Amino acid sequence: MNNTARTARIIAAAAAFSIPASLANAGADGDMLDLARAVEHASYGYGSLSPIPDSLKASIHTQFRYMYNQRDSKSTTLVGPDDDLTIGFVTRRTKFKLSGNVTEDISAKVTMAFSNSTGAAALEDAVFSWKISDTVSLRGGQFKPALVREENMSSSKQLTVDRSAVNETINQDFTQGLELIITEDDWRAFLSFNDGIGADNTYFTSATEGDLGFTARGELRFGDASWKQFGQFTSFRGANTGLMVGAAFHHQTMGNTNPSTTPSTDMSIGVLDASYLGDGWNLFAAGTWRTMDSGVTSLTDAGLVLQGGVFVSDNDEFFARWDVLMPSDSNPIVPGTSGNSDFNTVTVGWNHYIIPESHAAKFTLEVQHYADPTTESIVSLRNNLLADSTSGQFAITAQMQLLF
Repeated sequence: MNNTARTARIIAAAAAFSIPASLANAGADGDMLDLARAVEHASYGYGSLSPIPDSLKASIHTQFRYMYNQRDSKSTTLVGPDDDLTIGFVTRRTKFKLSGNVTEDISAKVTMAFSNSTGAAALEDAVFSWKISDTVSLRGGQFKPALVREENMSSSKQLTVDRSAVNETINQDFTQGLELIITEDDWRAFLSFNDGIGADNTYFTSATEGDLGFTARGELRFGDASWKQFGQFTSFRGANTGLMVGAAFHHQTMGNTNPSTTPSTDMSIGVLDASYLGDGWNLFAAGTWRTMDSGVTSLTDAGLVLQGGVFVSDNDEFFARWDVLMPSDSNPIVPGTSGNSDFNTVTVGWNHYIIPESHAAKFTLEVQHYADPTTESIVSLRNNLLADSTSGQFAITAQMQLLF
């Protein structure tokens, strides 16, 4: 590092350390903005801050759980006879988000999530949004494209403790790309050009990216419930009622560009779903299918989800969910097994909203019954589902969620 660069960094560091005291003495927003700009110029030598100085917002999302899991002692997946019982605490999610406006029409959001096993931070959202008109907007960067509704629903606003086993096995996760959004009073559409599903935190030479990915979703809204209300599965007492139906499709190619592979593969995912918000109750149903064709092997997997909830008081909601994953007969996931059995999950539970009509402080108690062996299915082992060669796995999860 040359002396000029070293001097600039020393000046920037000194300016940064002086911020707290300077802000305390600043008597007006203009003084604070001038100070912040001075620090930025000292650090980088160019650029300026947003003309909307008070737009930056920080938030934290955390979920703390106690997990109980019981498997049959005859399961061949157990290392020892006492391993049929698994219990303990876990911080399932800890996320830190910064968002703000760059101009009146351009905003940005960055979300960091901390691993529940190592504590390491990983980038989730890194996205800008540009409001082109009252009905049209464009976003780009790293985000979840509009495809599987359950996956697009924030983890802080799920009806249950976590998303279904079907969703955890077939979903779009994060990608990198662009998405055009058109929102009218009773319909909206999403059109995305991206790197394919699960392409978060990848460089453009990564083998985990698709060559090309295209995602489209359309939604129709009926009744008085607003688009904002459909940003959660639950429906509080006294809320407006309404129905939303959606259809989505994703297609991507893999292995035809650097790094190329043989055989190259095409993959498609289709979704049909419907959500109804009643006065203190809700219903959601979705069907998902996925096809993959390598020219040598072709397979189709599918899944169904049905869930609902009802409030018995202003603070207390009971819910239930059934989901089934139906893999293709030609989709062996474990060597030596067929890997093509259906996988059923039954979930029941209770939400207690400590703050009425708010997800900011919520306690959830959930019981799950996994009716089928995991070793004969393509199901992803996530949340409170463990490897099991027998049927009848039983799980209890108690969770406290805080948003601030």
